Amino acid sequence: MKKYTKLAIVSVLLGAGLCSSLPCLAGGPRSERLMTGMDLIGLKDIGGNTGSFSLSPDGRFIAFQLQRADFENRTYAADWFVVQTKAGASPRHVGSGGDPILNFASQGYSIGVRSEVKAKWSPDGLWIAYPRKDAGAVQLWRSRADGSQQTQLTHNPADVIDFDWAADGHSVYFEAGRDRNRMRTDDQAEADRGYLLDDRFAHGTLRPFWYACEKNPREPIPESQACVPALWVIDLKAQEERPATGQDKQAYEALVAPSPAKGVAESRSVQNVAHSPNGSHTGWLENEKPVEFRGIYPPLTLYIDGKRCEEPECHGQLRELWWDHDRVVFLRREGHAYGQTALYVWTPGKRGSLRLIYRGEDKLESCEIADGRLICLHEAPTVPRRIVSIDIDGGKFNTVFDPNPKLGELDLGTVERLEWRDAFGNPTYGHLVLPPGYERGKRYPLVIVQYRSRGFLRGGVGDEFPIFPLAAEGFVVLSFDCPNDWDQLARLDFVNDNSRATAETLKDEYEQKMDLSALEIVIDQLDKRGVIDPARVGITGLSHGADNVQYALTHSVKFAAAAASGAWAPSMYFYLNSNAPYRAWVKTIWKATAGSQLFENVDKVATPLLLQVSDSELLAMLPVHVAFKDAGKPVDTYVFPDEYHIKWQPQHKLAVGQRAIDWLRFWLQDYEDVDPAKADQYRRWRAMR
Repeated sequence: MKKYTKLAIVSVLLGAGLCSSLPCLAGGPRSERLMTGMDLIGLKDIGGNTGSFSLSPDGRFIAFQLQRADFENRTYAADWFVVQTKAGASPRHVGSGGDPILNFASQGYSIGVRSEVKAKWSPDGLWIAYPRKDAGAVQLWRSRADGSQQTQLTHNPADVIDFDWAADGHSVYFEAGRDRNRMRTDDQAEADRGYLLDDRFAHGTLRPFWYACEKNPREPIPESQACVPALWVIDLKAQEERPATGQDKQAYEALVAPSPAKGVAESRSVQNVAHSPNGSHTGWLENEKPVEFRGIYPPLTLYIDGKRCEEPECHGQLRELWWDHDRVVFLRREGHAYGQTALYVWTPGKRGSLRLIYRGEDKLESCEIADGRLICLHEAPTVPRRIVSIDIDGGKFNTVFDPNPKLGELDLGTVERLEWRDAFGNPTYGHLVLPPGYERGKRYPLVIVQYRSRGFLRGGVGDEFPIFPLAAEGFVVLSFDCPNDWDQLARLDFVNDNSRATAETLKDEYEQKMDLSALEIVIDQLDKRGVIDPARVGITGLSHGADNVQYALTHSVKFAAAAASGAWAPSMYFYLNSNAPYRAWVKTIWKATAGSQLFENVDKVATPLLLQVSDSELLAMLPVHVAFKDAGKPVDTYVFPDEYHIKWQPQHKLAVGQRAIDWLRFWLQDYEDVDPAKADQYRRWRAMR
């Protein structure tokens, strides 16, 4: 494979408070105040992990859930709002959102990600309905769009899984899972007899998981947990819920069935089917070589009414499409490492009508069409998620709703986009955050935060290593987006054959070498530019980022401090699981990393390591901690209760981020906080020296 050793960096200055390639959406004077960890945790989020909203049937209003940290109750508070789609409108509060709902996998476990709870509008546009969790039960609620009423619709013995309005708006269909009381009774009965150790146990858990209740489960479900969602109907006038009849089921299936692409054989790989408003045109994205490109990011082609769009922009990493009357708008990922978002508009059958609306580095998600405008969630490196409207004719951006208008008053430093390639030629990029008051010619300690760098720069995947608060403490921070082998992502079937696909990416430590080589290349270049002190480089990470930390500590001498939110040992974790499919995947990783796992190679490590792990992952991490302790290597480990792979409780996120800053300042800046509450931590750390 061709090697690349010379770095080509493309730098784009994104001054603090600027909106990258978009016009700045937040004005006002900037103060001298720097961002703290509490400022970061205190930001309000539209939706959960990735964000979502719902457009009313007439396109005039948006319904969304706003979430904020609630430290007093150790959770996140959620509220529902409705706002007009025009710029500058004030949102109207229409109801409480209840307790956070976390995503759960089919096998019944959660990684700690908050669900995207999306409202659905009634056909007349007067109401929104949504699931809400209270005291452990998920029921269906509705709010009047004018904010005058919020009502609980269902009181079902099971949790609501999905729902939709009936076409006439007089009733709501909803799917419900297992009876909660029956689950508790069955669980206690088995506990009294002793749990059978089977595929319900995974991830080192000491109790069995309940598999998700699904229509078409991807994996076999233990017989004792067999479950098919039950369909119910609630009559809104009578306020009564009842099991669905056969006629109800037919009507519901017609509502939720995916839109067909007329005249397209089922054998063709078609997705994102969209019909024009009057129903006269149909567009879709198609994988034209599904046998060759079985991966998660195959090249796609735009088709309209069965005809292939031959323009070069109609092929490649296409993501979404929408109809605006008789013209189609589509989103395409472009540029170095497909790091740019591009929007195009095209009128089928009209020559020369394909036109670029927008191309830039910013993140646009969950877009919807509303009368000549695209309504989207927008983020930029220094701009948290907000709702914007984009004029399809002129490409002008306007803010519809900004939940964090005062962020622009903080001094975040300066953000610079870097583009380069790893040692194998794979493109990658990152954002270099220069601290407020940066002095040219002065060398700063560098902290690397992983492993994706799109949208607002919080704290890497998991948001545990606060980027702007680190910069405020005098660090240059690299928000690193790991390189992808895009050919592999197009070819390898991670969905249906995950173990084999994983084995190919890890063969000869290819994936690990990709990431480490990219980091070493950019560190050397920043050293040549005189920006950083190469003797004071720290590396952080969660999940895949934590894997990179482990590999870097045993294969590189460039890192003077490390902080990770986990450090698992696959060979040991294999024996902590009885779930057969999961064991097969773990065994693949174990075989590929045999002999190079961190806990087996602590003699090669000279870097002090901070570990801050969830209690659910403690057993997987324990061999690393014990090996470091036995070898007399510097390690400090903290365990957070009632947490998952990604910690979701705000007080835990704040503690993790602040301790990571303390650790990195101690080893890279020789600094100790004078707070008396931290005296014991510094006493331990000084002893490690």
